[in-house]
Amino acid sequence: MISIDSTAFEKALEGLAATNLAGYQQLKFSCLKVDPLAWLNQQLHTVRGYWSEPSGAHTAFVGQACDLLSPEQLQNACESLNHNDDSLRFYGGMAFSRRSAQWPGFPQRRFVLPRFELRQNAQLSEFVINADFHNNPRQEIELIRSQFYALQDPHPLPPLSCQLRQYSYQPNFERWQKLVDEVTAPSFQAHTAKVVLARQTQIKLDRELNPFTLIDHWQKREQQCYSFVFQFDGVHSFVGCSPERLYSRDGLDLRTEALAGTAPRHIDPAQDIELANRLLEDDKNQRENQIVVDDLVRRLQEISLHVQPQAHTELLRLRRVQHLKRPIHATISPDLDDSALLSTLHPTPAVGGLPRSSAMRFIEQKEGFDRGWYSGAVGWFSGERSEFSVAIRSALLSPTSLNTYAGAGIVEGSQAQEEWDELNHKTAALLDLLQLDLDSLSA
Repeated sequence: MISIDSTAFEKALEGLAATNLAGYQQLKFSCLKVDPLAWLNQQLHTVRGYWSEPSGAHTAFVGQACDLLSPEQLQNACESLNHNDDSLRFYGGMAFSRRSAQWPGFPQRRFVLPRFELRQNAQLSEFVINADFHNNPRQEIELIRSQFYALQDPHPLPPLSCQLRQYSYQPNFERWQKLVDEVTAPSFQAHTAKVVLARQTQIKLDRELNPFTLIDHWQKREQQCYSFVFQFDGVHSFVGCSPERLYSRDGLDLRTEALAGTAPRHIDPAQDIELANRLLEDDKNQRENQIVVDDLVRRLQEISLHVQPQAHTELLRLRRVQHLKRPIHATISPDLDDSALLSTLHPTPAVGGLPRSSAMRFIEQKEGFDRGWYSGAVGWFSGERSEFSVAIRSALLSPTSLNTYAGAGIVEGSQAQEEWDELNHKTAALLDLLQLDLDSLSA
């Protein structure tokens, strides 16, 4: 399997049982490196997940020692963790909006302390076992034992192959045009400077896509992104390669960013550079980015000892698009935890708009579909550290169907056709990967 000696496992497990400790407990074992996705795909648990960061660190996890579903459970878990310890990590996410209807298998929020984790980076590979001793430690020990011996060996992932059957857009272009006109109208701009409108592309396929095969191929094309898979019911999977960091926390040190303003890439290097320069010089895109910077700085100033945005925007260049990015650094107040940070920072104007309340109200009333976890917050937290991404460039997988999502920030001067084209550029990376040509069918 992953070369954990059964004798060492039994000795460690019995040692843990003999401590009579309460609360969350953990065992760690060094192990050989294996393909985490190939290992994950073979496991029979209903709860399975994968998280990979641009640094190259990644984790595959299965099962759950406990889960957090309510705001109160999330807050209590954050408060109970040792702020000097990075060992116990809860993985999961939350929906774009508190008013979002539940996707199948994805409640408003869900974070799990996995039963088993395979953590790897350039320096280490370790197998982690988590336990919840709040109620019945002896029963928990026996459950861990049976689940450990039921783990399966890794096996090569199946190929990535599917055929397009049909697709539809929500909203369609006609409806999109009306929404853009509403947002850019002077009477609306007088009270709401930006609304991020999104489009759902519903795709029917000839077969079921394997989420772990999909993310394996996708992340190799977008190595600057956060890659993730969350599966909570054994059927539906939320998969994505997001370029956007919500925040990263190391103790009191917090880093976030304004990622807003987009242009396509070009296969010709000279034209690609020209597109990049235009993006850096474009007033509309710079204004869109500055709106996000100003709002993030304002929110952080309320909870931080120090906030410093980078003086200038930089480019984040992906396979099919390039973005304006402006990093922001803060030193947060010592009494803050991740439940408070998530409430403060999510959703940012990069996925919602500004002011938050009126932009969110417009989206909920007019967009025409439920975003669920798309443009929500996904990642992990421990007592000492946390890492969250904004769940864009993502898709919801169901048997023989794929819903993928893209958004565009609408501000004064936005044109419906240009913003629609931007949506197409953003979804192109996934569609190219799957070799799906939507133009071959009539929507």
